[in-house]
Parts: sequence; C-alpha cells; structure tokens
Amino acid sequence: MNPQKQPDGSIILFPKCDHKYSLIWMHGLCDTAYGFLNTFQQCPIVKKQTKILLLQAPNRPVTINKGVYCSSWFDIKVIQPDIEKNQELDYFKTTVSIDEIEESKQLIMKYLNDEIEIVSAKNVYIGGFSQGCCMALEVGLSFSQTLGGIVGLSGDLFPTTKLQQIQDKTPLLIIHGSADKVVPCDFLSRSLERLNIPNRENYQHIIIPNLKHSVNNQVVQLITQFFEKNQI
Repeated sequence: MNPQKQPDGSIILFPKCDHKYSLIWMHGLCDTAYGFLNTFQQCPIVKKQTKILLLQAPNRPVTINKGVYCSSWFDIKVIQPDIEKNQELDYFKTTVSIDEIEESKQLIMKYLNDEIEIVSAKNVYIGGFSQGCCMALEVGLSFSQTLGGIVGLSGDLFPTTKLQQIQDKTPLLIIHGSADKVVPCDFLSRSLERLNIPNRENYQHIIIPNLKHSVNNQVVQLITQFFEKNQI
C-alpha cells in the first residue's frame, strides 16, 4: 500500500486489490496521520481489500499544553478530571471543548459518509487511539447505520455521546492498559458503564496488564483478531 497524502494532512492507503472494506483511523493528541502508518503498513491487521484512511486532526491551541498549538481533535482543559463528576454534563463541559468535538465529528463524518457511499455501512470500520479513540466512539456509537465495527484504544467514552440503539449490534473492541496514567483505567471503566446492556452482542473490553498509554504487540494481535472475525 502506497500512502497518498490529502490536502488536510490525512493519509489514505489504497488496497492493491478490489476495494471491499474501509477503515477510518484517528491518532492521539500531538500526533499526526503518520503515527500509525508503519503499524498498518507492516502488520496484516486488516484484510487486503481494505482501504485505510488515517485522518489528521486540526492544529489548535491546547489548554493543558499551556495554549501551545498542536494537532488535537478537541481542547483538553483539565489534565485529570474527577472520575465521578466527569459523568455530569455540566462538569464535563468544563474539561473539554464541546464545540471542537463537534467540529472534529463533522470532519470525520464526511469521510465516513463518503466511504459508505462506496462500500456500504456494514463494510466501514472506525477506530482510534487516545483522543482518536474518544472520537471513534463518539462518531461510531452515535451513527444512524450499523457499521462493520468500532475499535477504541486508550481513550474513553464522552458522557455527551448519544448512543444509538442500532449500534448495539455493531462489533465493538475497547483495549486499555492497566498502567495507563494519561487516561487511567478506572476513568475509562466508569465512562463505559453505559455500554453494559444485555442487547450489546459483540462487545469486548480488554485490559492489558502493565501496559501504559501506548500500543504494543499484544494490542496489535487483538486488533488483528477482531478484524479477522468481523471483516466478513
């Protein structure tokens, strides 16, 4: 797969054979679309018929970085929000930029809708790491059509995400490290309580012992297994 850079900085890896699936992937704070390029080029994570879209976040001032501009899907105003209070909407809105979440959502939705036009919703997958995970869950779980699958690494679920019942059947994989100090495991688990419903059929929440805020070989293997099972 040869990477093709887009005007907004995103990178697209086109399949060498017939295009049947699409994966939309978002990087984390201060990273770029290139952050996961080697991973997807060197590891057979998805089927060879998959078009991979590595999206690029806009450059914005980030409060926790003292206002310095960097690639960011949304502003983060508090380094360690209160675990319990963060589920209260009024408090949550003081910790991040709701407007920037919505702006990034619309950016991602454009790519998502374009891919659905080509391969249909059931063959489109969405995922991301850290901030990118948050956006993948926001876009994927609130979408109006059943998707092929959603993957979230080392992020959390916004209390403002409007869960759509139709996504109860969408395969969902969430992976987190027990030693993650950026997005603590307890923080993530609290945010995911809304997902624990009887009708959610294909949902895995996996905690990797001693893993920090990163992706290791075990995570790559788990993602690969997810796509082997759900790219049908």
